[in-house]
Amino acid sequence: MKLLTLLIGISDIKNRIIRAVGDSFLEDPLRVYRTARFASELDFEVEENTIKLMNKLRDELSTLSKERVFVEFKKALSSNKPSNFFNVLKEANILDIHFTEIYNLIGSLQPIEHHPEGDSYNHTMIAVDNSTQLTNNLLIRYSALVHDLGKGLTPKEMYPHHHGHSEKGIEPVNNLSNRIGVPVLWKKAGILSSKEHMRRWNF
Repeated sequence: MKLLTLLIGISDIKNRIIRAVGDSFLEDPLRVYRTARFASELDFEVEENTIKLMNKLRDELSTLSKERVFVEFKKALSSNKPSNFFNVLKEANILDIHFTEIYNLIGSLQPIEHHPEGDSYNHTMIAVDNSTQLTNNLLIRYSALVHDLGKGLTPKEMYPHHHGHSEKGIEPVNNLSNRIGVPVLWKKAGILSSKEHMRRWNF
């Protein structure tokens, strides 16, 4: 049995797969966010049964302190592929627990001529991943992540337009920042990013 487990582990590393080794995974809900964080840091995929185990812990995630959640989020944001963190949580249908405002971007349609990447969620994932190629500064990366949260408040009948989303984004940036306990400076920068990102700057 140990040999089989070892062989599976070697195969998973080769194929860049994260796999829970048993139901002991369910003993600590923080393992959900650690799994997603490892997917970001290693740029690995999470296999199907592990995704199902993550979903089983859905109701327990709200018991986690924001400090513990923030530690895993910060590590994911420090990686080269932060989008993996959110995509794994999305696949496990648990993104809405602590990251409600990012979840609300799913299906938020945008003008196709300006955003061929699809909805506001896809746009945000591309933005945060691109920010990692520009800087290691987590304040700036966080600002990229939250710049379009106002689009999650747009009524569907207004799609694909998001009039006033810059100002509307202040509230969701506040809510997300407070829920996961980001530093005050991050929150201020995120609000500024939301308010000003549509402004044209001339240098």
